[in-house]
Amino acid sequence: MGLETAALVLGGVIVGAEVFKGEEQTKAANAEEHALDLQAKETELQTQQKTLQNYSVMEKVIAAQTAHMTTTGAAFSSPSYNAIQRNTLNIGAKQERNTEIEGGLEEENINIEKENVQNKLYAELFGDVADTASKAFSVYSEAPRKV
Repeated sequence: MGLETAALVLGGVIVGAEVFKGEEQTKAANAEEHALDLQAKETELQTQQKTLQNYSVMEKVIAAQTAHMTTTGAAFSSPSYNAIQRNTLNIGAKQERNTEIEGGLEEENINIEKENVQNKLYAELFGDVADTASKAFSVYSEAPRKV
């Protein structure tokens, strides 16, 4: 009876250690996900800053073009002036789309990393559970029995 009890206690200790290890792995995964969330917010902020910079540059270019047209005496209804303005706006819109695509790709990469963190955690936890069950069974099965 003493050896069986010792085997059961040892099995309980092994299970307890694995539970603690699982809790620590979960905490680590949660911390990693939190870091990825912060990285996603930073990416979003950088994308918004790039958008604002793009608008600022477009405003300056359009203002410079308008000033130039005013000093040369050209009419604002001039087809060439309108073509230049449209071209400037098209370039700005293309830059904005590129910025949005870049930001979207970075966010998608972060989402993939978060999914990988979860998958890794589940694999570790369930692998550890199976390993613990195997260890507990082997300890129990190798315990001496009364004949």
